[in-house]
Amino acid sequence: MRIILLLIGLLLSLVGLSYGAITGMGIGEALVVAMGIMFILLATFREAFRERGFLRFLKGFFSVMMILFVIYSAAVCVIGRMDNYTGREDYVIVLGAGLNGSEPSQVLKNRLDKAIEYMNKNSSATAIVSGGQGRGESVSEAQAMSNYMILHGISDERILLEDSSTSTYENFMNSKAAAEGGSVVFVTNDFHVPRALQMAGLNGINASHMAAPTPVTMLPVACARELIAQLATVRYYLR
Repeated sequence: MRIILLLIGLLLSLVGLSYGAITGMGIGEALVVAMGIMFILLATFREAFRERGFLRFLKGFFSVMMILFVIYSAAVCVIGRMDNYTGREDYVIVLGAGLNGSEPSQVLKNRLDKAIEYMNKNSSATAIVSGGQGRGESVSEAQAMSNYMILHGISDERILLEDSSTSTYENFMNSKAAAEGGSVVFVTNDFHVPRALQMAGLNGINASHMAAPTPVTMLPVACARELIAQLATVRYYLR
C-alpha cells in the first residue's frame, strides 16, 4: 500500500507540475500537485497518520475529498459523452482552449478535429470559433482555431471568428449574435460539457452538444480546474 500511495503521489505531482510548466501554474494545477504531495506524505509517514489525532482526522478528510473528487470527475465525463446533436445544426460553436504560442494544444486539437469531422458530414454548417488571446498566446484562440480548420480542409468562408471572449460564459454571449437564431451545436471536451451547457442556457442558447476526448494525462488537471470553475459559476446565478 505504501508503494501504491507513493506512486500515485509522484504521478499526480508530475502531472500537475508538467501542465503548470506548459500553461502556467493555475489553481487546478496547484490542486493536483497538492493532492500528489498529500499522497506522498501518507506513504512516507503512514504510522503517524494512523496514530496521531489531528493527522488521523486530516487523513480521513483527505480520503473523503478524494472520493468526492473521483465521483465528480467520473460524473462530468460520463454526462459529457452523452452527445445529443442531430447532425443538421446550422452552426457549430467551437469553444476555445489553451494554445502553445500560436498552435492549438492537444485538448483544443481534439475539439477542432471533432468539429471538422462534423462539418465534413454537414456541408451546410458554419463554424463559430470562439476564444480571445490569453497569457502566453501569440494570437487569439479563435485565429489559431481558424488556421487549423483551414489547414485541414474547411473553407474560410464557413468559419466565423469570435476573438474577444475570456470565459465559457463569454464564449456563448459573444457567439449568440453570430448564430443569428439558427440551430446550434457546441464542441468541447467531455469534462467541460456540463458547465458549458449551463453557460449556454444562461445566455438563452438552446444548444445541442458533442464531446471531444480528453488526453488521459490531462484528466486530473482538467477535472480539478473544472471543479473550481463549477464552484465559481454561482456568481452568474446571483446576477
